[in-house]
Amino acid sequence: MLILPDEVKNIKKNKVTLVKNFITFETKHDFNFISKLLEENDIDVDPRTTLGHLRDVFQIRSVSFSSKELFHAFSFLQKMFLYKLDSGDEVDLFFSFVSQVGHAHVDQEEIYILGLHGTTIYRIYESEKISSTLAANSTFSKDYKIKEGDLLFIPKNHKHKVIGLTPRIIASIAFNNSKESL
Repeated sequence: MLILPDEVKNIKKNKVTLVKNFITFETKHDFNFISKLLEENDIDVDPRTTLGHLRDVFQIRSVSFSSKELFHAFSFLQKMFLYKLDSGDEVDLFFSFVSQVGHAHVDQEEIYILGLHGTTIYRIYESEKISSTLAANSTFSKDYKIKEGDLLFIPKNHKHKVIGLTPRIIASIAFNNSKESL
C-alpha cells in the first residue's frame, strides 16, 4: 500500500484526495469473489436501489474480517491516520452488474473508496465563495475516475455522486471518528 507524502498531507487536511495505484491485489475481486464471499460467510446483500433485479446497486455490509486484503487496507488507513476506532467503522462492498448513476448524497463518516473491479466515477460537489458578480457559495464539481487498486478519500459531509461506467465493485472503508490532529 502506498500513499505519497503530498497525498497524506491532503488527507490530513480533509481534502478530497485520489491515490492512484494505492494497492496491488493478490486476490481477483470480481463477481466470483462476491459469490465465494457470500457462500463462505453468513452475510446479507442489501439492494441500495429499487430498479429491479440485476439493474440494482447492491451493498454487502461488514466484510473486513471476510477478506484478508480488505482487512489490511482498513487497518493500514486506521493506523496511518490515527483514527480512534468506533464500533461503526467498517468495510462495506457496493456492486452493480450494469452501469449505474446514483443520487448525490452526503456521508456522516470519513470514507475511503477502494476500487476492486470495473470503472467508477465519483463526482464530488464543493461550494466556494467567488466574486460578487457571481452567486456566493456556487456549487461546482470534479470527477475522479476509480479503477482497481485506486483509493479516493472523501471527507465527511462532502456531497458526492457515484457513476458506474461498467459493472463494478468498490469497497467503502468508513471511519466515524475524525483523524487525530497531527
